[in-house]
Amino acid sequence: MMKIVYCINSLQASGGTERVLTTKMNYLATTGECEVHVVLRDNSKKEFFPLSPAVTRHYVAVGQSQRAYKNALTDLLQQLKADIAICAGGSEISFLWGIPDGSKKILEFHYTKNFLINFVNGLHRLRFRKLHLLRVWFLQKRIAYYARKYDKLVGLTERDVQLWGCPANMTFIYNPLSFRCVRKSTLKNKRIIAVGSFTSAKGMDLLIQAFGRIAHRHPDWKLSLYGSGQDYDYLEELIARDHIVQQVTLHEPCQNIGDKLVECSIYAFPSRSDGFGLVLTEAMECGLPCVAFDCECGPREIVSSDTGILVPAQDVGAFALALERLMNDELLRERMGQAAQREVPRFYTERIMPQWLNLFHELREDKLCR
Repeated sequence: MMKIVYCINSLQASGGTERVLTTKMNYLATTGECEVHVVLRDNSKKEFFPLSPAVTRHYVAVGQSQRAYKNALTDLLQQLKADIAICAGGSEISFLWGIPDGSKKILEFHYTKNFLINFVNGLHRLRFRKLHLLRVWFLQKRIAYYARKYDKLVGLTERDVQLWGCPANMTFIYNPLSFRCVRKSTLKNKRIIAVGSFTSAKGMDLLIQAFGRIAHRHPDWKLSLYGSGQDYDYLEELIARDHIVQQVTLHEPCQNIGDKLVECSIYAFPSRSDGFGLVLTEAMECGLPCVAFDCECGPREIVSSDTGILVPAQDVGAFALALERLMNDELLRERMGQAAQREVPRFYTERIMPQWLNLFHELREDKLCR
């Protein structure tokens, strides 16, 4: 039986990384092929998404000290004697590759390569932007340096492999869909939904601006945003400025987001930058057509012309027109929603996770042959 160890700072957040890692660990723990462990730095709160009791949790309480964390993680891995150790892009990225415990090391990168630069470019009212861009450019160079030292670097999309320059140690595996939904949307409720952190990268401000351009022509349509983050007050300002307080609502993150998706008729994906776009697959599973910005990575490899509408990145006017086209055409929504249900199985866990198992086996065989 293979012993797999995941490393992540915490599983308390409601983000896509936490949802995906929980889905993967839960699957692997039930295959009979893997003994699954997860190393966490913070256990002050319960995991946001349910984690199987078959996954062994290890808490490394070392405060903010990177050196203490490295020493504690080294001791733990040498005790566990794992076959595979996986960095999920946390603070161990700079040293996990070099821990001499005999395991093969994987960097599982949950962002696009240029995520830091894209993030800074999207920040509102940022002073000294050029200096911030210089700093994150340097950080991205450091990440790329460490990434080359891992036995395998796994991205989320084919496009991202190209952005990394197609390094010899890199491949990509799509994120597995986190849930299955028997109930599907009727596509008759006049409601648009978006899910994601309230940060510049996720572009909720762009969605509010787009909806604000057409809301007055469709007073019976509502927009629901689920998430949290630093832009909450800014989003409220935009909603008030565009006089759409009665039509737009900001909600807290929701654990069972499928229950909310099936009550809506259009999924909006306004990200400036994204690693994949897990919520697009979740919306498709619920039978929703999608409108998405064609940002650097993600949507183009998920949304087809049959299942939704891709518009140029950050083109608010085009996004508004695409939303309005679906709002005005129930038959189009139905056609795209049905196509989404047909296409989404390629992201099902049972389609994606065997790719991870194959990768683990290949690395383990390489380890045993040396």
